[in-house]
Parts: sequence; C-alpha cells; structure tokens
Amino acid sequence: MRRLVLSLTAALLLAAVPCSAGIHYKSTTKTWSEGERAHARNSDIQAEGWVAGEKAKVAFLESNGNPVAQQGTYILTKDGGKTLYLVNPQDKTYAQWDLQGMLGVVGAVMNGMGPLLKIQFSDPKTEKLAEDDGGLVAGVPTRHYKYRTSYTMTVKVLGMGNTANVVSEQDIWAATKATDAGLGVWLRAEPARTGNKEFDKLLTSSAAKFQGFPLKVVTVSASTQQKGNKQTVTHSTMEVTQLDANASVPASTFEIPAGYKETQIAPTQQGASP
Repeated sequence: MRRLVLSLTAALLLAAVPCSAGIHYKSTTKTWSEGERAHARNSDIQAEGWVAGEKAKVAFLESNGNPVAQQGTYILTKDGGKTLYLVNPQDKTYAQWDLQGMLGVVGAVMNGMGPLLKIQFSDPKTEKLAEDDGGLVAGVPTRHYKYRTSYTMTVKVLGMGNTANVVSEQDIWAATKATDAGLGVWLRAEPARTGNKEFDKLLTSSAAKFQGFPLKVVTVSASTQQKGNKQTVTHSTMEVTQLDANASVPASTFEIPAGYKETQIAPTQQGASP
C-alpha cells in the first residue's frame, strides 16, 4: 500500500510540472587549422539544446579552446536570442551576454587603432555553387547549399604589413521546415555585426542565403599570403547529431534558478562597470 501511495504521489508531482512540446538536440562544433601560420590550439565544443518557440537553452557539455563556452555553463533566452544570459551553475551566477556589444568592442578596436593597426578588406565576391536535396541530418530532411566567397585582406602595423587572398567554401544542410526562433541561438544563419564597416560588409556578403536553420555546416577557408605564397587552411564543422522535434520540455528549463547572483561578463562598446 505504501509503495502504491508513493507511486501515485510521484505521478502527481510529475503531472504538476508544466511541460510543453519542444525541440531537443545535440551538436558538435570543431575548428582546426593547417599550414605554416596555423594555430596550435584547436576548438571543440559539444552542446545540448532545448527549444520551445522563442525560448532556448544551450548547455556546453564539453569545450576546449573557447573561453566563453566553458564546460557546464549554458545560455538562456526567452525572446529568440535578442536577450541572452550566460549561466554558471558551478558559481551559481548569471550574466547578460551582449554578443552584439562584445563584437562591437572588436569593431571599435578595428576602427580606433589608426596608424597603429589597419585592417582592410576588398569587396567580397560570393558565388552560389549548388543547391540540391541534402538528405537526412539527424533524421530531419534538409536542403543542401554550397557557396564560395573570395576577397583580399590587408593587415598593416605602423604602415607595414601583408596582404592575403582568402577563398572560403561553405556547405550547408538546412532544415527548411524548422520555424522555432530559439533554434537561431546556436544554429545561427545570420552573423552578428561588429561596427566595422568593411568587416561587417564582408560578413553580410559571405553569409549564405538559405531557408530554415543549419543542421550541418562545413567550411574550408584558405588564406594565401601574396608575399612568399604561404598558406593557412582553416576547417570548421558544425553538425547536429541528435534531434527530437517532439520533445517534452519543462517550462523550468528556461528559468534562471532561484538564488543565482547576477554578474558581468566583459565590457561592451558602451563601457562596463568595474
């Protein structure tokens, strides 16, 4: 009798937890370089996400080579990524993650270094090489797109520098029927802006134009120095390995736990508190 009572109590408690139909997925992101100017440290991120409409949570299961996406931390949003919070369960803290502001710092540096540092980009040329049936990715039908973007980049320090020719090819497998805005928090289709006119023009020009959210992206970018013909090739892959479009996601998934303290991540373009 006691066991029956406990079972009924547990069932009632579970029924009392608000749940809604949502999306649950896991993804892997890897970046590595090869060539004379390649960086020794590569990047590898294993993430797990939950989405319900504009709400999203992205947890970093494993991470190396990325100072922000530390293992155990996670991102929360309730408005499709317009407002992001980075939550650290180990420290029981959370902070608003102003991605646009953080990239604005990069743009401000690029704009404000004057003769000390000058970075210039030529007008990029983007070509659509293919569009066809992409088959299944994580059990979901996709559309495959292939793009090539080419441009030149000149970096000068105190008036002296090098120019490189860059050619980047990108294959994208997009889920055309996915509509939940929260998917864009991690499965980004549109890059954020930095505030540097030339660099932002490059980002928007090279951004692939396609429908839906990317479930797999493979990018190979070759940078060849005009002097010496030295080349660095950077590889990047992002793939959703599991996806359940009918997952039961508790409403509490998108809430910051009670008792967590608010902190700050980093200065933004407008400045930050000490």
